[in-house]
Amino acid sequence: MRLPGKFLTLALLMGALLAACAPAPARTGTVLVAMMNGPAQSVLAGSADGVQHILERDVSNFTYVSEFTMRFLETHNDLFHSRAAPSAARIARSQGADLAIMVGAPVLERTVTPSRDGAARRVDVSLALEAQVVDPRTDAVVQVLRTRTSQGSRVESNAEPLLPVGSDPTVIALRDQAIPELAAALEAELPYLASSLLIGSNGE
Repeated sequence: MRLPGKFLTLALLMGALLAACAPAPARTGTVLVAMMNGPAQSVLAGSADGVQHILERDVSNFTYVSEFTMRFLETHNDLFHSRAAPSAARIARSQGADLAIMVGAPVLERTVTPSRDGAARRVDVSLALEAQVVDPRTDAVVQVLRTRTSQGSRVESNAEPLLPVGSDPTVIALRDQAIPELAAALEAELPYLASSLLIGSNGE
């Protein structure tokens, strides 16, 4: 009655031995990305989150530092102007990330025109999103991708207070329209960048 048990044990041992002797699986080449809103002078809240959500869903072999961590770090580092890329690189290194990506709105213009009687106003908005990809090892911007500039308008009562730009419904609508376009551009470029920079390979 013990024979089947012995055969089972022998089979398990043989399986373990074969697995140990088999060639090691090829490295998957997973790349860790630190996605942040920036540079600070062109931040539009929600842009980095929106792009990251799409890339997490659609692009394999890339993982991302948590949004909570990145929102904290981007507000506690100097991401203004010429200091943006070095600071983004430093943030990425602190998280062990292979790439840093800053997402901002370099084109964001809002014009408010009151009606002749002052009872209403017309709000015109122009917006484009941009991604700057930074190599944390060199602090260099290695790729810049920008969406088309989109326009939107609305007419509303002048009796209501004008919302801040970041909460403006036309701004938000244009941002949400641009996010998939920017994510698609990154989806096409990230594998090439990872390969050209030897990230996630034995040559890193």
